[in-house]
Amino acid sequence: MNVTNSQSVPDTRRLSWQGPLPTYREVPPLREPISSTHSSPVTSRRRLATMHDQTIYWIWLNEMRGITLREKRKLLSSLSSPQNIYHASPSTIIDILETKQGRAGSVAESKRESYGSLWSSRNLANAEAILANNEQHSIHLLSPDHQRYQPIYAADTKAPLVLYYKGRLSPPETPVIGVIGSRASTSYGNLVTKAAVATLVEKGNTVASGLSFGIDALAHQTTLENHGITYAFIPCGLHKAQPASHTELMEQIADTGAVITPYAYGKEALPFRFIGRNDVLATWCDTLLVVEARKRSGSMHTARSALKKGKRVLAVPNSLLEPKSSGTNLLLTEGAKAYYDDQLQFGGCYSSIPTSHPDEEDVIGVLNENPLTTSEIVDMVPDLSLSVMECLTDMELSGKIVFRSDGRWHLVGGL
Repeated sequence: MNVTNSQSVPDTRRLSWQGPLPTYREVPPLREPISSTHSSPVTSRRRLATMHDQTIYWIWLNEMRGITLREKRKLLSSLSSPQNIYHASPSTIIDILETKQGRAGSVAESKRESYGSLWSSRNLANAEAILANNEQHSIHLLSPDHQRYQPIYAADTKAPLVLYYKGRLSPPETPVIGVIGSRASTSYGNLVTKAAVATLVEKGNTVASGLSFGIDALAHQTTLENHGITYAFIPCGLHKAQPASHTELMEQIADTGAVITPYAYGKEALPFRFIGRNDVLATWCDTLLVVEARKRSGSMHTARSALKKGKRVLAVPNSLLEPKSSGTNLLLTEGAKAYYDDQLQFGGCYSSIPTSHPDEEDVIGVLNENPLTTSEIVDMVPDLSLSVMECLTDMELSGKIVFRSDGRWHLVGGL
């Protein structure tokens, strides 16, 4: 949906602090760029602060270094808004952090001096520059006082104070399903991704992924091909795509969906920012589907982050001998549920399972020779009219085949 200038009062019971919250306002474009030739820094600061109320203060607090996210949340709990934090005295800040830690007087002298220095030298210059870039490049901002971000932020104590996005967001009631996986995906992984995403789009879900090579890009592309809505979560500012070769794909996503990041315009994709991106993706999704992943991969980090947040995580099982599925197979022992086909795994959002598949004879034919992995079946029977996983699941439920501990499908009664 397009973000609106809603004046409704957010439900503060869902937040980690109490007290009145400022009302979010959509950032309007400036009539002219900010520069010293048009106005003084003081005039610009006052004009921006007046125009955008809390927005510039959220950016300032989010970008402040030398203070942890946990400490920022403690300050918000006591002072209710980033503007109040900005205008608070250094002594007030120190007192709040000492009290909230439950150890009055426990803040070391060096820490007290650090806090004092931070607040004595605070200014809005960096926040102004970020806000100006947002306006110039049609970048929107979500903060904890925004009704769209409020429940997401409240549910995760490590969620960033600010998210930036280009494009438009789906209505809050629309389920968001993450689809992620290996950058070097297999034919099996590609087949599962296309089938799952096509059905997700058909049933009105928003599909989210990380814009990376392989499964991520395929999830976005398949969504667009089926005229669906997709979100891309990136590990850098909105000045570029990551990877750069996906610039056109990123623009296509923003045309109908959204590109979302916790990082301000101009921030580059450093290693730790991939981790931050993964956590935001995990928080935003209602369900996360991991198609293929090695044991040590970004997809595994995202999946484990989602599990810690209590999200529903589905992993596509595969042969124990397939290294690109070593992580997804491991997830099945860590709390993820096995994904066998889209109708079974996403509940009431999907149509009922067909009673039979005309492709069963082809599958039985190849399994008559030897038990096979799912990938091997995909390679040997490439022209199935329905997805391989649909066919295999239906045959398993009817007792014709079984998936055994060797990672292969066996005909019932066979060795």
